[in-house]
Parts: sequence; structure tokens; C-alpha cells
Amino acid sequence: MKLGRDWRQACRKKPGGVTAHWLKPWCQCLMVAGAIGAAFPGATAEVDGAGPRPKRAALPIKWIRALPVPLEPAFPPVDASELCGDKPQGPAWIDRMHGAFYKSMCFTAVWFDGFFGSARFDDEYQATHGSFAVGALWDERDHWDPSVRFRVQMALPQLNDRFSAFVGKVDPDEFVTELRDDFDTLPRQFGREVDDEVLFGLGYRQPGRRGGYFDAGIGTSLDAPDEPYVKGTYRIAVPMLERNLLRLRETVFWEDRERLGATTRFDLDRLLSDDFLARWTGSATVTQETEGIRWLSHVTLFRNLGIGRAISYQAGITAESDREVPITDYGLRVIYRRTIFDRDWLFLELRSSLTWPRESLLENREAVWGAGVAIEMMFGERRD
Repeated sequence: MKLGRDWRQACRKKPGGVTAHWLKPWCQCLMVAGAIGAAFPGATAEVDGAGPRPKRAALPIKWIRALPVPLEPAFPPVDASELCGDKPQGPAWIDRMHGAFYKSMCFTAVWFDGFFGSARFDDEYQATHGSFAVGALWDERDHWDPSVRFRVQMALPQLNDRFSAFVGKVDPDEFVTELRDDFDTLPRQFGREVDDEVLFGLGYRQPGRRGGYFDAGIGTSLDAPDEPYVKGTYRIAVPMLERNLLRLRETVFWEDRERLGATTRFDLDRLLSDDFLARWTGSATVTQETEGIRWLSHVTLFRNLGIGRAISYQAGITAESDREVPITDYGLRVIYRRTIFDRDWLFLELRSSLTWPRESLLENREAVWGAGVAIEMMFGERRD
């Protein structure tokens, strides 16, 4: 993948410039794509039309051989593309981009897994999955807020079937504390204390027993300064009668910003009909740095419109009990989502909201209209 000089020069402008602020999320997106292309040229050759794919993707191992310890990756005895074969796809450029993005992530998993033995010949690496979303939010108070988010969960079967690696550009507080709602393609419009950051970590998941399972993760932010985290979560789902499902989640975590903390969450689902599902979500977090209890409560009605379309209606409230303004935001929003271009892995999301935020005593609580749009690409197959 060859990236031109124009965007590089624009991204190097000083942070105080208007252009640099507007381009910030796009620059991060392009730098991620450039890094993938540089590290794994075999994964992007098909997209750029740069000639036939090499027999084996180039792997950045020179720095490993320079280490004063006997580390030597056990490279796959077969072409990495055989381990990371994606499902059949069309000839259009968007299909080639989708396949190249998935293969780049899978090649990364194969390379890391090489540290722990010879790569396996089964299809475990195809459990690598993730998403990439680009969009923007707008509201009457803060105006435009462009967003680029991605998540990648990479299988590491040679280390252990229970381990995986994670990399993503997400809200670090929401990711670590698990205090988040069901719609995270775009960031929250209000109440955010930090911007999205790129996180990298390793995860562990224990096989489920009687509807429950335990998972844990450890990692750090790749943005300066480094902010390490560690967390463990137990989840359980309890069917109730014929049309109800109660899901409970308890998370204990430590991170550099919030210190030690815990989050308790429940989701109560009620199947109203084949096309309607109602959900009540409640979540509360306590940390060494929070002022009292940080909590949220949402009631959501999901409707299946058929032919790859769905819409949800939500009313919610967020608060922190001991702040000068305990209720930071409440309101209504509508989220419409559908597949586009006849691809079941490509989605268009449209949002509209009416909220009443207030984050300090210096501002009045007034109605704020908002809107959002995003395109999200899913890749790989999630295997629970």
C-alpha cells in the first residue's frame, strides 16, 4: 500500500491548526492502514494491484534477533494465507478491501502465535474477528465530532485456545470499566471525560459452565502516556419463564486513571414478539477516583424491520451520585441500522437524539438536538 505525501503533510501540521484538528481521526486511520501495509505487504497486494501475492508475508523480526535472549519465532511451515483464508468474496473493490483488512489482522495473530510454537494447521486463526467504523456526531451544543473506531480480537491457538490478543481504538474508560451501552459504533455525545485511545492487550476466557463464564484482560494504551489496565469479568445468563432473559455481569478492574474499581451490570430482555424485543439495562461503577457511584439506566425497544434492517428506540439517564450536578444527562434517541451494497458485513447507522445534558453548575440544562451517521465494516467470524 502506497500512501501519498499530501495527507502526510496535512497530518504534520501543528495541533493548534484548524486543519490538524479536523484531520486528527482520519490521520490516525491512515497511519494504522499504513502500518498494516508496511508490516504485511502480502495482505494488501490484492487491493493495490501491485502484482502477485508473495508466498509468505514479510514479518518484522530483525529487532527480535537483536535481543540478547534466545527468542526465535516458529514460523508457519505453510503460507500464512492458507491459515487466514477468508470466505469467498466478490470482485468489487469493497470486497477486496474487506478481505485485505481481515487477512492483515489474521497474519498478525499468526506472527505473534509463532512465539509459542509452530502454527497449527486447523482453522482456529479464522476466529479472528473485529470491526472498523468511521462516522461523525453533531449536536447543537458541541457541533461536529468526527470519529474513527476499530476493534480486533485475534485468536492465539498455539499459546492456548483460551487466550487472545486485542487491539482497538475505543473509549478507554468504557472498555476497562464496562460502563457502556449497547451502541458503541460512535462515541457518547455527552459525559465523556477522555477521548478515544488505541489500546492493546491480551485476554483470557474460561469455558462457560451453566450459562456463566469468566474472562480477564491485561493491556495498556498505545497513546502517550502509557496507561496500563487489568480487569476480570464474570458473566452469567439466566432464562426466566419463556420470553425473558436476565444477564448479569460483575467486573473488577484496575487502571492508571481510575485506580481500583468495580462495575455491576444487568440486562433484562423481554421478547414481545418475533419482531420486537424490550431491554432494561442498569449499570453502576465505583472506583477510588469517582465521586460516589457512577451509574446509568436505559430502556430500549428493538424492532426488526426485515431485509437487513432494524431500528431501536431508547430512553436513558446517566449520573454520578456525589457530583455537584448528580444527573449529567438524560434523553431520548433513535438508532436505525441496515446493511448496504448487499453485503451482510457492511452497515449504515443513522442516529437522532434529544437530550438534556448538564455537566456543571455553570451551565443551564437545555434541550439539545443531535444526529449521527456511521459506516461499520465487520470481518471474521466470532466463535463463542
